[in-house]
Amino acid sequence: MEEKKQEKAVFSVWLFLCYFFLSQVAYAQDSLRYIPANDLVLLGKPKPTKEIFQRIQSRESNLMPQAVQDLALNSAGIAVVFETNSSILAAKWTLAEDKYFANMTPIAHSGLDLYCLKDGKWQYVGVGKPAKDMLNQKQIIISRMDTTTKQFMLYLPLYNTVSELQIGIEPKSSIGRPKQPGIDTTKRVVIYGSSIVQGASASRPAMAYPAIIQRKLGIDVINLGFSGSAKMEMALAKYLATVSADCYILDCIPNQTVAQINERALPFIKYLKSQHPKTPIILIESVIRETGYFDQQTGRHVKKQNESIHRVYQLLKEEKYNNIFYIPAAHLTGNDHEAMIDGTHLTDLGFTRMAEVVNRVLEQAIKKQ
Repeated sequence: MEEKKQEKAVFSVWLFLCYFFLSQVAYAQDSLRYIPANDLVLLGKPKPTKEIFQRIQSRESNLMPQAVQDLALNSAGIAVVFETNSSILAAKWTLAEDKYFANMTPIAHSGLDLYCLKDGKWQYVGVGKPAKDMLNQKQIIISRMDTTTKQFMLYLPLYNTVSELQIGIEPKSSIGRPKQPGIDTTKRVVIYGSSIVQGASASRPAMAYPAIIQRKLGIDVINLGFSGSAKMEMALAKYLATVSADCYILDCIPNQTVAQINERALPFIKYLKSQHPKTPIILIESVIRETGYFDQQTGRHVKKQNESIHRVYQLLKEEKYNNIFYIPAAHLTGNDHEAMIDGTHLTDLGFTRMAEVVNRVLEQAIKKQ
């Protein structure tokens, strides 16, 4: 009997503590001051758009395939940079869809990812975890920080469309554009590619390889990854040519048939070169899909894809096109067969390895300008 009383007492204390904690969190959220993110520094946008958190303006994508038009609304690669002395950082964000992906976390496809510039390097802070079955999200990302002024970078969702984003700080704290941004926005790299470029299957938005490159090199990287839909249509070449860049990276082989590569790759690259003759272009082979080591059809297909784009590269060299770099698939994700989640898309380990390989070539390409 005495034991039951003790159990009830412990349970009552536990319930009180849970209630107290949740009420404190709710109080903290309600007492914060929220600032529209579009008043701060936006990274990762190829050009200004009417809907601030989408990648391509709808009137500019209307000649592109419908799948590309839809995916261009996603906020992959877009980040907000700001300075604040608040000890709490929260966010409100509105999503277009409630999604489920078997090979991606909700944080990656619909959440937020916060970094802080510390000792000259970007360091992970925390994430905004999207609540299920909700389009209007509200959450404290980090609390109990010191009140020195710090520079933060907040990455938006990879596979969802954000219509509104606000940053929450303590009422008396300051927030604004950084005096010395940790990302040099005068240097820009544009990456056009498939679902891997868009970010499948990073655990969180900042672990997509374009975002890793951005932090490592301290330059603005534009993520034009279109899941399943990077097929080198001429409409995309014409759009890319209107986006200013210090280097173009074409990682769009995985989505194409061999026939499409043979038909489209050469005119696509030649057009881009005709508009930007001095700008380096990096071609990347398709990652070697882990399932292809056992599924013979998949293995043969990827091998033929990469042979086809290599032939295009050789033709460009023969025709004396300059500043074209080539990254073979052999060491893109390592050799231990542990870098993929589903045999096709990369984990954080795979993305980190791929970013290291691409970084080495990218630094060389930019130096040659």
